Amino acid sequence: MRNRECVNCGSTEFHQVENGWKCDYCGTLYLDSETITPQKKQPLYQPHQHKKRRINGLVAVVIILVGLSLSYFVFKSDTSDSGDAVSYEPLDPEVTDSSTPKNFPGKWTQSIYESVKVATEHYHDDTEKYTFEGGSSYEELEKLVGKPDTVISWEKEDYGMPPRTQATWDKTSDGGYTENSISVTYEKNTMMIVDKDSY
Repeated sequence: MRNRECVNCGSTEFHQVENGWKCDYCGTLYLDSETITPQKKQPLYQPHQHKKRRINGLVAVVIILVGLSLSYFVFKSDTSDSGDAVSYEPLDPEVTDSSTPKNFPGKWTQSIYESVKVATEHYHDDTEKYTFEGGSSYEELEKLVGKPDTVISWEKEDYGMPPRTQATWDKTSDGGYTENSISVTYEKNTMMIVDKDSY
């Protein structure tokens, strides 16, 4: 050990002691590796692993916070563009809707079209079928406006929907085609109207 240099003070002066050497200047003890009895190796504390975990945790928290704030601002901008949120209200039957055609086919009028009530649809999980209630009667409608110009029929049950028929009126009283058509779909068994459309 006399050819070595002390790591603490830089001195090269050492004297031998039991189990090793001692620096003459600062007193640092250097043990011989042969005299040290081997002990069980224990895992060393590694602070850099905890730092990595902390950094990874902080990065995850920052990413989550940024994602939440971005989704908040996107949602807020979607609702703020339209002004205050307007709740749905049914149309007043006395007010005419400009999107409904003015030139109705056959004996149809605005008031007849608006008076047709579409049935409420109910799905039953246990039978996996749909039922309808509260719709206008197709038979009564046909008495008012006459027979339809075209008829499309679904004879079999389809995806839980009962057999239905779609009746379309697209001709004037004198047999010419109109710019607009009206379609009414009704359930074949009950003759209840389940849908209506004007285009």
